Amino acid sequence: MKFTIQYLDRKASRIVRIIRLLRISPLLGGLILGFCADSSPAAPPDDRTNQFGFALLSQVIAAHAEQNVVISPFSLELALGMVYAGCSGIGAHELSRVIGFAPQDDTQEVFFPGMTLYANLPPTITLKIANGLWCDSSTRLRPTFEAKIKDLFHPEIQSGDLSTPETMKAINDWVAKATEGRVAGLLQKPPKPPLVLIDAVYFKGAWEKPFSSAQNFASQFNRGKNGPCAVTMMKRSLTAPYLATDDFQAIKLPYNGNALEMVLILPDKEADLTLVAQKLRATSWKQTLAEFSEASGSITLPRFKVSYRDSLVAPLTELGIKAIFNPSRDFAPMFDDPRQFFVSGLIQQSYLTVDENGSEAAAATEVQMEATAMRRQRLKPFNLVLDRPFLFAIVDDESGQLLFAGVLRDPDQAKL
Repeated sequence: MKFTIQYLDRKASRIVRIIRLLRISPLLGGLILGFCADSSPAAPPDDRTNQFGFALLSQVIAAHAEQNVVISPFSLELALGMVYAGCSGIGAHELSRVIGFAPQDDTQEVFFPGMTLYANLPPTITLKIANGLWCDSSTRLRPTFEAKIKDLFHPEIQSGDLSTPETMKAINDWVAKATEGRVAGLLQKPPKPPLVLIDAVYFKGAWEKPFSSAQNFASQFNRGKNGPCAVTMMKRSLTAPYLATDDFQAIKLPYNGNALEMVLILPDKEADLTLVAQKLRATSWKQTLAEFSEASGSITLPRFKVSYRDSLVAPLTELGIKAIFNPSRDFAPMFDDPRQFFVSGLIQQSYLTVDENGSEAAAATEVQMEATAMRRQRLKPFNLVLDRPFLFAIVDDESGQLLFAGVLRDPDQAKL
């Protein structure tokens, strides 16, 4: 069976527009969603998915103690958005409540309320988004579901024998091409019937004001109980949006064009990374971003490369998404099939580099289905030295949506 590849670069602005309707936050990386047969404080509607992104990040970094992590809430929310479009009952309710998806309705305007057009990105920024759906020939999708996801997500939809090495290779090649080769081998064994959903995201952006490699110097990074390690630090003086609270210092480093930016968050020496992420979840992320003020100072930042691959079933279950992982009739809107279906696997694989020129990130999410507020400190000139574990995020400046987010704990395992 030959599966063709559809590149969705030209559809990227529409996909991001849909995401804003879904009120989901973006993150670079890959996600695999597989199907098989047989609570936090309230937030403004357009900030709930940002809360979800930080809630997910909290779960992931707590589960990977002393490890570097990068995830893409953006990719995960796109993949689960396709699931949500074909889900009903308790499963749909949990996805809406936990992630922040708008209530379902027959009309696009209600299903995705408040759609706004995404500003055109400058040519110095690359953002590519691709969605794919592979359905086994033993099962048929309902025409209404197929029409809905085609309209909303523009996926490449293929039908064939899922359980063959040829299909696995075709899907992996599709993901690799969609992520410029940064996510390879997403599937490690042929998928089980009847359905695999995949979202792939690729991002590359140059700093508005790059670092000079001539200013790089050797230094040490304090990894806590694992002791110090040698790193190559980048440094420059700048004027940039900056925020200091009782728990952390943070800075925004804009990419060329100012549509997207990296937010670097350095917890206080006594603050725990997971607790800081939980506090960011508990408040309005958009409000936090609005509290940054222009300030002058210097930043010292290690060059690094982080990759991640793991199942997201456990953290999603902890956050309250449970029903979709158990056989039920909740997926009756998706399949023209009397059997019960459930999500049997959900894998995300992601990648991020940060250097003198900017950032490159990619993520893919696979879903497989089978049948049966913080107090601000007084602003003053800053000297932000990220020489101990810190949080990072690539965000959309207008909405605050998280494209990628993660933590650097050990640069010795993240050398470029």
